[in-house]
Amino acid sequence: MNEENTLEQPQETLGQALKKHRENAGVSLEQLAGALKLSVLQLQRLENDEHELLGPVTFVKGYIKSYCRELKIDSQAMLALLPEQIEPAKKSKMQSFSRRTEKEAHDSRLMLFSYFILAVIIGSSVFWWWQNSAPAIEEPIKTIQPNQLETSELSSPVQEPPVGQEHTESAAPISTDLAVAESEPASATTPPVTPEQASSSDPEQSTIVMHFNEDSWVEIHDGNGDRVAFGVKKAGYVMTVTGPQPFNVVLGKHQMVDITFEGQPVDTSHFAKNRLAKFTLPLSE
Repeated sequence: MNEENTLEQPQETLGQALKKHRENAGVSLEQLAGALKLSVLQLQRLENDEHELLGPVTFVKGYIKSYCRELKIDSQAMLALLPEQIEPAKKSKMQSFSRRTEKEAHDSRLMLFSYFILAVIIGSSVFWWWQNSAPAIEEPIKTIQPNQLETSELSSPVQEPPVGQEHTESAAPISTDLAVAESEPASATTPPVTPEQASSSDPEQSTIVMHFNEDSWVEIHDGNGDRVAFGVKKAGYVMTVTGPQPFNVVLGKHQMVDITFEGQPVDTSHFAKNRLAKFTLPLSE
């Protein structure tokens, strides 16, 4: 019966044993806290067996040893009463926090990847729309070009006097020679000078005439490699270039420019529209 009563009696806890020794020694919590340089709350938690509120197990054991040293108690006997700390709960909390952090990081990476895919789709859609809309913008220009060409052809005779003046000035020496030849009496020793002979006096020189129906950029190099024309020419401008052939020509809006070489029209319709036309005069067959 005595053994059964002994088993039924609850075992004294660590906190109860420490409190009992302190009361037997007649030391108050305030006095002991001042001697151990601890707070009264920490000693109360130690005596109330609230070890999980005092920090890690190492700290709790240090507090118990200091407590026993001050009251001259066997610290090993007291440490034997120390229960295992409830660490799994904290670990589970840390594990759950770690899992939540990993999940948030994973969700953040997934969101960034989704934004990247969305940006690629939007960029591709804008590029596709721009490619399809570019021909539609150029379409009105192509349809207006024939009318503009007809209008410029109708207005070209009005602007021909400067060209006539240029030709008159360039042909003045020849016409003077012809007039002198005609004024002199015909003789058997001096044959008459024909226009063909006069025009062939400088066979290496060739002439290009360009009539610009719209503003257009042009660059021309003659057979010697000299640049004889360069820049943007305004609509209605007539340009005459003379020099040794072959001529290397770079022309913008070639469909808006009427070209003659040595009095013969030059066909540039086979060149791609809306691009620079690069060709050599005379054209190679």
